[in-house]
Amino acid sequence: MFIKPATPVWTRGGVGINVELRQAELKSAATFQGQFPSISKFSESKELGDRRTDPIRSSGPRGAIRTSTEKDIKELIEQKRYFKADQHLIKLEYELFTNNATGTNEESNKKQKTEIDSLYELLGAEIFTVVKESMNISKEYPNLLKEAVQVKIQEGKADQTYLEEKEKSGSIPEARPRQWDTKWLSVLQDSVNERIGEFPTRSDDNKVEWLTHCLTQLRSQLKADFDTIVKCIKPCYLPGYNISAKYAECYHKKVSSHIVLFAENGLKEKEVHPLLYWIYNCYPDIMVALLPSEDARQQLLNTLLPERTISNLKNEYLSALQSDARKHMINGLRVEEENWSSDEEPLVINDCYHSELPIDIIQIINGAVRNTGNLTCELGDRALSIMLEETNYFLESFQSSAENFEKKHFNHPNFIPVVIAIINSCEAIRDYLNKDEKITNIALKDNILSILNEVEKRRKDTLIKILFCKLKPHCKMLVTAKWLDCPEPIDKIFEITEEHLTELKKLKPPQYQDLLREIHKQLITEYILRIMKRRLNCKTENQQKQVADQIQYEADQLWALFCCFGSEATYLRSALPEIAEIIRLKDVDAIIIEVAALFQDFPDVGKEHIRTILHMKVNVTKSDEKKILNILNAPLNNVDSSVNRKLFSNSTLLKAV
Repeated sequence: MFIKPATPVWTRGGVGINVELRQAELKSAATFQGQFPSISKFSESKELGDRRTDPIRSSGPRGAIRTSTEKDIKELIEQKRYFKADQHLIKLEYELFTNNATGTNEESNKKQKTEIDSLYELLGAEIFTVVKESMNISKEYPNLLKEAVQVKIQEGKADQTYLEEKEKSGSIPEARPRQWDTKWLSVLQDSVNERIGEFPTRSDDNKVEWLTHCLTQLRSQLKADFDTIVKCIKPCYLPGYNISAKYAECYHKKVSSHIVLFAENGLKEKEVHPLLYWIYNCYPDIMVALLPSEDARQQLLNTLLPERTISNLKNEYLSALQSDARKHMINGLRVEEENWSSDEEPLVINDCYHSELPIDIIQIINGAVRNTGNLTCELGDRALSIMLEETNYFLESFQSSAENFEKKHFNHPNFIPVVIAIINSCEAIRDYLNKDEKITNIALKDNILSILNEVEKRRKDTLIKILFCKLKPHCKMLVTAKWLDCPEPIDKIFEITEEHLTELKKLKPPQYQDLLREIHKQLITEYILRIMKRRLNCKTENQQKQVADQIQYEADQLWALFCCFGSEATYLRSALPEIAEIIRLKDVDAIIIEVAALFQDFPDVGKEHIRTILHMKVNVTKSDEKKILNILNAPLNNVDSSVNRKLFSNSTLLKAV
C-alpha cells in the first residue's frame, strides 16, 4: 500500500514534500537510473521539449523521480501530466519487480501489483483516448498529444530495457513488454475507421450519381484529414516514427475496403470510369501529402484492389468505350447520308466543301484517348488502338455509303459537291492520322490509309468520268480532216474543262492538285490517242505544217488553261509540242533529235507510237523511218522513269496503235 508523506514538511514552490521521503526518492532514483539508464537519459533529452513549457521537466531535481502514492499518480493522470505519471509507474513497477525477485512480503506485493495494473489501465485509457482523438486534440491541445507520444516513447524504452534484462536474468514483470506501439497502431486504425465510416446505401436508379457522391465525399474527407495530419499531428511525433506513413497505411486499409465494395457493386460500361479516375488520379494525388515518395504511393496503389478486379474494371470500361465509339461513329454517318441526299449544298469553309463528319470522328477518337489516357498511359495506348479499329470499321461503312450514294443519286443537283465533300473528309482523317505521333500500330494505320485512298480514288475516278463523258464527243473530232477547218472541238473542250475544274477548286489543295494533274494527263493522253488513230494523213508539206501548227496552238492553249487552274504537272507541257515538231520537221537528223527529246521526256514511248506520228508526214521513206526509230534503242541519261512520266503506255493508246 502506498503511504502518504508525513510531517514535518519542507515547503518549496507551494508543494509539500516530506524531507525523509525526498531523500529516499533521490536514493531510489539513483538506483533506478543505474538499472534503466535509457529511461533516465530520455528524461533529460530534448525529446521532451522546452523545459519552460513542459510541466514534466519543470518540477524536482533534474533526472530525479520520487516515489508517489496511488492517489498522487491518479492526480497526475487527472491533471493530464501523463509523462510524469508514467515515470512514477515505471519506477513503482521496477521496485515491485525487485521485491518479487527477493520474495519479500508476497501479500503486499500482490496488492501493489493490482494497484499498478489499475493505474496503468487508467493511464492507458487516457493515453489512447488522446490518440484516438488526435485529429481534434492536435489542433486544440497539441501539447497533450505530445505528452501522450512521450509516454509511448518512454514505455517503449522500458519494454526494451526489460527485454535486455530478461536476457541476463531470465525474468521480467508479467505485464512486460506492454507493446503500446502495437496498441497505438490499432487505435489509429480504429480512429480512421470511425472517421471514414460507411457510405449510404446504393440506389439502382442512379448508380453513377451514388458512386460519384461517395467518391467525392471520400476525397474531401481524406484531404481534410491529411491536412490535419501534416500540419498538426506530425509535429507532435519524432521524425523517426514516420507517423505520416503509418496514417497512410491505416487510411489505405479502410479506403481499400470501400473501393472493393464499389468495384463489386455491379458497375457496368462507363459507370466504371468515375471509380478508375478516382483510383488512378484522385487517390495518388491526395496521398502525396502523406507519402511524397512515388514508389511508396505506387506500392499502396498496387494493393488497393486485387489485380484481377482492376483488370476486369479496365476491360469493362474499354469495352464500353469501343461500343460507344462505334455507335457514335455510325450515327454520325447516318446524319451525313441524310445531308448528302438533301437539297442543300455542302457547307463551304476556306473555299472548300466541308463536312462535320471527320471532325466528329476525330473528336470521338481524341475524347476516348484523352479520357482514358488520364487514367494510365497503358490504358490510353489500348484506347487508341481500339479507336483505330473502330475507325477502320467506320471507314468500311463510309466507303459503302459513298458507293450507294453514287448509284442512287447520280443525277442529284449536288452530286459533284457531295463527292468533293467526301474526298475532303478523307483528306481530313488522313491528315489527322499522319500527324498523330502516338500511333504505333503501323499495320492498322496503313490499312486505314489504304481504305481512305480507295474511297478517294473511286470518287476521283467518278469526277474524271463525269468530265470525259462530256468531252468524249468533242475529243473524237480532234486530228481529223474537219478539225483543221473547225475550231469548235477544242473550244468546247476548253469550255467544258474550265467549268468542271472550277467546281473542283472546292477540293482541299492536296486532293485538288492530285486530281488536276490526273485530268491534265488524261486530256493530253486523249489528244495523243486521236493522233494515234491515224484519221488524218498529210498529203502536202503545207498541210503537214498546218497540222503541226494546229497541234502546237492547241497544246499551248491547253497548257495555259491548266496553268490558270494551278497545275503543277510541268512535265506534260512538252508532250504535244514535241509531237508537233516531229510532224513539222523535214530534215531526218532534226527529226531524230526531236524523237530523242520525246523519248527522254517520256521513256514509255514506243516504236509503234513514233511510226504512227511519222505516218502523218509527207515523204518519209522506210530507210528514214528505220534510222529515226533506232534512236529509241539508245541508252538514256538522267531519265525520270516514275509512273507520272508514263504517258504512252496507257492501254487505250496501245490499242490505238
